[in-house]
Amino acid sequence: MRFKLFLLLLIIFGFFYRLYGLSENYSFWTDEDHVAIFVRAILERGKPVLANGYSTGIYQWLQYWLSAISAKFFGINEFAIRFPSVIFGVLTILAVYLLGKELFNKNVGLISAFLTAFLKIEILWSRQARPYQALQFFFILGVWFVYKLAKEEKFNWRYFLGFLACGALASLMHGLGLVLFFNGFFYLFLFRLSWFKKWFFGGGLLFLIFGYVFKTQIFSVISSLGKINNLFYYRVFLTHNYLPLVILALIGWVTLFLKNKKIFLLLSLPLIVQGFAASFLLGQPFIRYFYPAFPFLILLSAASLVEISQSITSKFRSLPIGGEHISSRLAGHISLFLLLCFFVFSMANKFALAPKSSYSLNEDMQEIPEVDWKRIYGFVDQKLKQNPGSVLVSNWMDLPVWYLGEGKLNFLIRKPGSIRGKQDPFSSAKMVYLLEEFKKIVKENKKGVLVIDSWDNQIPEGVLEYCQTSLKKELEIDRLYPVQPRYWTVWVYSWGI
Repeated sequence: MRFKLFLLLLIIFGFFYRLYGLSENYSFWTDEDHVAIFVRAILERGKPVLANGYSTGIYQWLQYWLSAISAKFFGINEFAIRFPSVIFGVLTILAVYLLGKELFNKNVGLISAFLTAFLKIEILWSRQARPYQALQFFFILGVWFVYKLAKEEKFNWRYFLGFLACGALASLMHGLGLVLFFNGFFYLFLFRLSWFKKWFFGGGLLFLIFGYVFKTQIFSVISSLGKINNLFYYRVFLTHNYLPLVILALIGWVTLFLKNKKIFLLLSLPLIVQGFAASFLLGQPFIRYFYPAFPFLILLSAASLVEISQSITSKFRSLPIGGEHISSRLAGHISLFLLLCFFVFSMANKFALAPKSSYSLNEDMQEIPEVDWKRIYGFVDQKLKQNPGSVLVSNWMDLPVWYLGEGKLNFLIRKPGSIRGKQDPFSSAKMVYLLEEFKKIVKENKKGVLVIDSWDNQIPEGVLEYCQTSLKKELEIDRLYPVQPRYWTVWVYSWGI
């Protein structure tokens, strides 16, 4: 009963920590507004398709619809579009507990739930309008279904369908959801090969169906093989930020290898496969690509804490205190509590000991510009209204679409890639690839506004220098929150205004 009470308290606190301050509606960052645009399209047109016909197909389809349902209740704002991630974050606490309890015991489940509830990285991604928190939840629940299925002597359709549902829903949130299918089927192939022989034709047909549905994502992954290596980045992320967690996870990993190969492989697969995919298949290194597998480090660490506690108390059947003795069970609880306290203290800067209204995306690694885009485009909107006939130029296509509306961006300025199109399919803006082309726009249009930021390395050579010497600087903003680990500057320039 007390375990259920503790779990309930963790869920309540986890929900409060994730919700606290979210209603302040801090500005979206660049990928979040992409979701917001399609949410607005659903509410306006009944489907996630822009007015120019652009859509992302099944990519993030479920994210769009869940956020649209939330926006239907709470309005089209940052809180509403981020709220589904809060729900998935709370469900993740419960899922981690269930998996820890199933694989080890209630103590491991509860400690895993505690770490998940209060680690800043878990709270942070539970507050973003992105699919990564949902991915994490489906990964954990999917592994729970796979393990329950593999334990059965006879094939259990309920567990199998649960696993398929998790994989399908995860894949509709993001292409990385396909990793869950790979992990689950590989594990079942190793430990329940007889089932594959029996259902060879059906399994082959299912494989072909999923291969066809997700052919774009699969082809993209295969084409990246041998071209990318971001392993060092993720090694730095883990060792420089979560070294105590990694050390405990390694202890738990080795212990499992010696004691239980099935659970060892079950927890190793998500970490190895996700680490490989993030390091060698995805072009840019971002924490969010590894994040879905992060709870498996938490589970291994929690198992290690419990194992160390049991090892300590096994040497002392009872402990003399003040002439009396306390039971080894109570001694075990005390030692586990002290170990947990020491662990949290060793990583105190990674835990939210009190709820905060904001959490930086760059607290671990410097990845994403957190800038007050709402203020920037509020200023730009005012300038455009005060100066009819002005053109708008930017090096990002989704931000002006969200903040100003579809069709408001006239020119998108980028370095030319392998395909040099004349028009951006997302915003319908005309493409600008060279400094000379931009100069021509300035010459041919009497008034204009340019929004350009320092994060993007795809700005054509010489454009920034030209702006500094030939255009008027209207606004300069480099942060969203009062205190941030790093600042990225965004400039608003104009001419003829």
